[in-house]
Amino acid sequence: MKNCYTLFVFILSLFAAGCTLLNQQSMESQSIQENSLNKEEHLSANYFFLESRIHIKNSNFNKAIESLEKALLKDPDSFILTQDLTGLYLKQNMRIQAVNLVENFVQQKPANVDGLLLLIQLKQNSMDEKELVAVLNKALLLDPANKETFLRLGKIYMEKENYTQALVLFKKMVKQFPDYYVSWFYLGEVYLAQKQYKTAEQQFLKTIELEPDLVQPRFQLIKIYSLMNLDKNKILKNYEQILEIEPDNYRARLGMGLHYYKNHMKKKAANLFMELGREVERGSRLIMVAVDEYITSKKYQDAVIIFSQMLKADPDDSTLNFFTAMAFESIKDFKKAIWHYLKVEPDYSQYKKTILSITFLYKELGKEKTAMAYLERKHEEIPKDIDIIVYLASFYEKNKQYEQAITLLKDGLEESPENTSLLFRLGAVLDKAGLKKESLNSMKKIIEIDPDDASALNYLGYSYADQGILLDKALELIKKANAIKPDDGYITDSLGWVYYKMGNFKKAVKILEKAAELSSFETVISDHLGDAYHKADQFDKALSTYKKALSNAKEEDKKIVLQLEKKIDALLKRINE
Repeated sequence: MKNCYTLFVFILSLFAAGCTLLNQQSMESQSIQENSLNKEEHLSANYFFLESRIHIKNSNFNKAIESLEKALLKDPDSFILTQDLTGLYLKQNMRIQAVNLVENFVQQKPANVDGLLLLIQLKQNSMDEKELVAVLNKALLLDPANKETFLRLGKIYMEKENYTQALVLFKKMVKQFPDYYVSWFYLGEVYLAQKQYKTAEQQFLKTIELEPDLVQPRFQLIKIYSLMNLDKNKILKNYEQILEIEPDNYRARLGMGLHYYKNHMKKKAANLFMELGREVERGSRLIMVAVDEYITSKKYQDAVIIFSQMLKADPDDSTLNFFTAMAFESIKDFKKAIWHYLKVEPDYSQYKKTILSITFLYKELGKEKTAMAYLERKHEEIPKDIDIIVYLASFYEKNKQYEQAITLLKDGLEESPENTSLLFRLGAVLDKAGLKKESLNSMKKIIEIDPDDASALNYLGYSYADQGILLDKALELIKKANAIKPDDGYITDSLGWVYYKMGNFKKAVKILEKAAELSSFETVISDHLGDAYHKADQFDKALSTYKKALSNAKEEDKKIVLQLEKKIDALLKRINE
């Protein structure tokens, strides 16, 4: 406490010596300070500002907020106070207060550019494009020398592919800031987006002239020369220049290797990829760059070349085999993908993902028995792995091997008794096995563990509704699930279905219409909506909805197909009577 007081006195002494924070012309006299410490009406904005600094120093942010709020009452036109208080509001997760504060400031001081930019920073994710552009244009008009405003507005135009406005803006920026390399770079980006390659090239060359050590404009030049099929030496020259500036630039080294490979310089390509392949073990960043540049960016054929070539450095390397497999999987060469995934060793960090990928790819090749046998072997190797248990149980469930699925899921629950994913899967399988009571008990246990598990709430509520029992309880459960996931078509369907079972057909229709829209008229949901229309005496709508449900039915839904055909026939007879 003594330290806080000493700090406070020290700050005040600085202030008295001439520190004119907040541009106030003079301080109140020392006699007023001494005699009015308990009378806030006599204290200045500076006093409360300095008081807030002490509270911040002591990590008492709520007190700091109170002090700044008092300071703003004294000096409501101060942007510094507004900015500081906004920062504290955000630090304390008081976002609404922060936005309201800045909006009020901008309303009172519409010509304050700093206020406008702060408002944009706070609301850029919630503002629509027109509002954001309008505010930025206003800021630019008020302060045409503000580079940040130019760039923010230009990036919005680029993101929205409004290249006409972006071109006008960046041309203006280049004219206003001719020695600012960023202006030229973004002007080049606009021309590149418009496929004006020669003009874009000029802008990137100008960027490099102004800032010779930049690598990004050189990457853009490589892109341009590749698109234009120009002299390959220009591409190599830019790669070489990048590597002179940044010798360890993996993006450039990978690109150069790919360039060698595609232009029949196989020996150079092989040497470079061997060098890169040997670096994989000690440089995870190399792999991440390769993945981002070629797999994430969907350059799948290039990814196959790069990872396959690097793999030659060590054909048994788990990391390289994993990503080579991923590359082959991306081009849907599933056999080669499986071959490489199978070479991944159990101690590799992504081994479990490898197991699940192999299982999935066997399924994609139509080899479900092979997939299940493979997964059973892996379960024997790693019997406590929950993901493998869930995936294997889904195979048993699909094959109607309910007893095996139940046993497996119960084994998993012995290891992880409060695993809600296992409990839900178990409940679903028990239901299919005709063990309804046990199924509902599993769902109840999930809700005990997690009262906000929307899937379990919905499953239990729908089960009651479908049986026509405990309808009030069913409504309570499903309403809660719907509040958690209001845009879930299946939960919305359950809510409509419980109203249907209660005999409130008008409300059921309204809710089931929403459910059908949310689910793109999924068969069961459309069937429910058809039933609700039927009960509400809207026979034409019922008929068209049943037909839509039938058209969306899957081949394996034989039971529901027969039900729908009977409903359509019965309704046609009734309409024609």
